[in-house]
Amino acid sequence: MEFKNNTFKIVQFTDTHFGNLPHHEDDIRTFNLIDKILTDEKPDLIVHTGDIMWSDGVKNSDKVFQIVMEYFDKYDIPLAITFGNHDSEEGITRSELRDIYEKTISKKPEKKDSFIIDDKENYVITLSGNGEDIAYLYFIDSGADDKLGFGTYEWVLPEQVEWFRHTADKNKKNDGIKRGIIFQHIPIPEYWQSKENILYGVQEETNEAISAPKINTGLFANMLLNGEIWGMLVGHDHENNFDSELFGIHLAFANSSGYQAYGDVAKGATVIEITKDPFEIKTRNIQIDADK
Repeated sequence: MEFKNNTFKIVQFTDTHFGNLPHHEDDIRTFNLIDKILTDEKPDLIVHTGDIMWSDGVKNSDKVFQIVMEYFDKYDIPLAITFGNHDSEEGITRSELRDIYEKTISKKPEKKDSFIIDDKENYVITLSGNGEDIAYLYFIDSGADDKLGFGTYEWVLPEQVEWFRHTADKNKKNDGIKRGIIFQHIPIPEYWQSKENILYGVQEETNEAISAPKINTGLFANMLLNGEIWGMLVGHDHENNFDSELFGIHLAFANSSGYQAYGDVAKGATVIEITKDPFEIKTRNIQIDADK
């Protein structure tokens, strides 16, 4: 994708949790939220970091997903997605969801270095300007449940970590500029440390402060050792929307977007603005009808 001017703007939605048809009034509110934010912000790229819908207990989940994709597509803005733990719990697979996305979205960013393991896709979107790569966006699908029973949620697979290490090393320019951003659904365990150094936003999740897997497969270590990774933005925890920092790496939660999802933190989205010259990455939250 190309910079149209000096700043490339991304709007990140997460945890919209669309449910059964006909749409619940909360789903209508979520569609209205999407309308307002995209109309106001006019981004260059839309990112959705998973739990796009409920699939467990949802009839015709393929149709629900297609309707959501069609809704985003009407804006004629490129859309990139990665899946969360609820998207394919029941009645539909990740492959089937990707097929609907491919057939429905008319403006798809070019996926580079696509790698699928256990039906989880990982890929890169390159942001370029004047023939030069400016930034790299890494998308890593999250899993669902911890199949070994050590915790609640599945970890980033070792094969996914190795894919990231190899791909991010290939993209290095050795100039010290942190131009890589990871988008995924479930936070990694290091968020437990980084929440002690919050830069902005709130940490109000009460079930577990951070709903991360108990098994650590080393993704953060590879982000750090690469030297050119700005950080990571996730969803999953609806009552966390903070940006934090650990060893110079940003670990951030996007603002939860869906009114069918639990939580008292006002719904909204997160904006990521990447400036080309001088290079800078800034994030901010948007909240609709926010009272806090």
